Amino acid sequence: MGKDIFYTWNSLLPALKRDKILLESHIDQKSVPMHNHAFLELTYIQQGTVEHILDGQKTVLRKGDYFIVDYGSRHCYRAIDDKGFNNLDCLFLPELLDPVLKGTESLRVLLEHYLLHFNMQVLHQNPAHMIFHDDNGKIRKLLEQIQYEIEKCEAGYAEMVRCYLIEILIFTMRRLDDAKAAANQKISDFLIAYVAEHYMEELTLQSLAAHLNYSLPYISKKFKEDVGLSFVRYLQNYRIMQSCRLLISSRRSVLEIAEAVGYRDVKFFSELFKRSTGASPSEFRRKHINDKLQNV
Repeated sequence: MGKDIFYTWNSLLPALKRDKILLESHIDQKSVPMHNHAFLELTYIQQGTVEHILDGQKTVLRKGDYFIVDYGSRHCYRAIDDKGFNNLDCLFLPELLDPVLKGTESLRVLLEHYLLHFNMQVLHQNPAHMIFHDDNGKIRKLLEQIQYEIEKCEAGYAEMVRCYLIEILIFTMRRLDDAKAAANQKISDFLIAYVAEHYMEELTLQSLAAHLNYSLPYISKKFKEDVGLSFVRYLQNYRIMQSCRLLISSRRSVLEIAEAVGYRDVKFFSELFKRSTGASPSEFRRKHINDKLQNV
């Protein structure tokens, strides 16, 4: 194993075998070293930005993202900035859902169980290699309910925990159905529409690829094949086009316009603008004002 941590060797396993499920909250984490798994783990990012490597695939995770790690998978993560990150780990064994699943060491087998009855044959991707986003906070609330039941240990708590976990898995599987439907839409069309709505925000193809559950090389190649430009060049061109419109139609400063189209560095914006149009933003504005006056 080398430097890997194999979690069957640590103190978690006895408690996990007894209770079939464990929840652990981690605050201000900086990194988690590469390790293997002898159980299923759902990790939910509560705060911060995280670089995550799962079986060699690197993604960036943000607040509200979550993923499920399968038996035998190797993963690690680290905070991207000095603030660290908060996450909630839910470790569980398949027999929590049904004793007949004891000895099962596969997320796919668990999901095909009659309690969930999800047809894994329709998927092109392993759900244990996908990143999900908790859009409405429902998954976080269900995890908090599980934590509450485990801490209180009131009558029937084990069944409540089981039901909440099944609910989490079903809601997650519904997201897979949504992802399958989205895959029928041309991915480049989606990205073009997304740029039109969000060009003023901080956009990276890496974060979009992670959100859409595509690898970065695939989505980058696909976009360039369909559009004829790299995603970065397309985004730059779109932002410059919007800045031209603002320079002509408003009295906002160059700094304000740069920020309005997604650039925090006005010097970089001005250099990019000149490379694209042959004039600085101020020169471009003066020229169009003069042209307008001459046509009056």
